[in-house]
This record gives sequence, structure tokens and C-alpha cells, in this order.
Amino acid sequence: MKKLWTAFYMSVKMFSALPLPQGRWEEGLRKHSTACLPLVGLVLGALWWGLSALARRLLPAALAGAVITALPFLLTGFIHLDGFMDTSDAMLSWREREVRLRILKDVHVGAFAVIALALLVLFQFAASLSVRTLFPLLLLPVLSRSGSALCVLLLRPLGHSEYATAEDAPRGFALAVGAEALLALIALGIFGGWGALAVGVAAIAGYGLSMRWCVRTLGGVSGDLCGFALTVSELCGLIVLAVV
Repeated sequence: MKKLWTAFYMSVKMFSALPLPQGRWEEGLRKHSTACLPLVGLVLGALWWGLSALARRLLPAALAGAVITALPFLLTGFIHLDGFMDTSDAMLSWREREVRLRILKDVHVGAFAVIALALLVLFQFAASLSVRTLFPLLLLPVLSRSGSALCVLLLRPLGHSEYATAEDAPRGFALAVGAEALLALIALGIFGGWGALAVGVAAIAGYGLSMRWCVRTLGGVSGDLCGFALTVSELCGLIVLAVV
């Protein structure tokens, strides 16, 4: 239990901007912390849901929409948005694999990243203005982070990825993450109905298709690609939430 708590705390510290005190760090628990990503998503989802409901109650509609749009980025310290922009630069260049990999590692911001970011914010803001129910925001980050955890645990990492030197994780870790994602889907259906379930399915489909495109093109997975797919996943979920 102590190891699980340490791994969860490490995951929260790595993948969120929550102001927590510096806790214990154990390098050997990196894979454990990856498996805790869906639980981090539940914490972030609770904040996204609660603060969005508060914004809706206290602010004009447009400002509340801006809050709903910005919260996923603010709560994570823009870490996944950084990956989204880096990957957009590489993938939208439509160059051969070697060139795209060089672009992915480049620290400079290119035109494709700026264009992709503008479109992301535009569609996310429009969807946030249009949503009628906020409950799926609680579990949407669980599903998107389940995708990232499964990709890191199961797929081959890119050579320059921070995961390239990590040891293989026990198969049970992936099974646990899959079970967490399934529970999130079931909860969406039970407590939110078919519309909420459609949001979850859209999030999974958005993650799977975007990551498949990246992995087939670049030959592996990295933190940037996970950030890209996670961002696309949550956008897909928000858009379906606005429509249903």
C-alpha cells in the first residue's frame, strides 16, 4: 500500500500542476506511477467538473466557457499541451520519418504548432460554451490518461523517448489500467446515460486514432505523442458532449 501511495503521489507531481509538497521519489516506481495515471485523471476530472460548475453559477456564459476550456491546461501546467504542439509541428509537416523525428525533438515552435493550437482552443471553447451537462468532465480525464498509460506500458518507445530505457512493466499493470478505463465507461453510462457514454466512446476513439496515426508514422511512442493524443481525446469528448 505504501508503494502504491508513493507511485500515485509521484504521478500527481509529474503530470499535474497541483501545489503539493515535495514527496518521496523512488526511481524504481516509475512504471507504477504510469499505471496510476487514470487515478490522477480522476483527481483532475473532479477539479475540472467542480470548478466548471462553480464558474457556470458565478460567471457570464462566455467567461464560464473560457474557464471550462482553460482548466485542463492550467491543472496540468500545460505539459500535455506542450506535447500537442511539438507533435503537431512534426506530424503536419508531412515529411519523411527522419525529418519528422528531428522536428519532434526541436525546441522551437513552428507554424503548424501555432495553427493547431489556435484550432484546438477555438473548437474547445465553442464546445465548452455549448455543453449542457458537466458530469462527463469528471471521467473524461480518466479515459484519456488510461490511453496514455496503456501506450507507455505496451507500445515500443521512440529511441529518444524518456521511456526508451525503462524496464518492461508487469502485464498486470496494463490490465489494471484497462479495468479502470472500463469502470469509467460503465460509470458514465450508469450515471450519465447514453449521451455520457457516447462522450467516453468518442474520447477513446479520438485517442486511439490519433495515436495510431503517430505510431504508424514515427515508429514508436513518446511523452509528446501521448500528450498529443490525450489532448485530442479530451477535445473529441467535449465536442460530443456539446452535441448530445
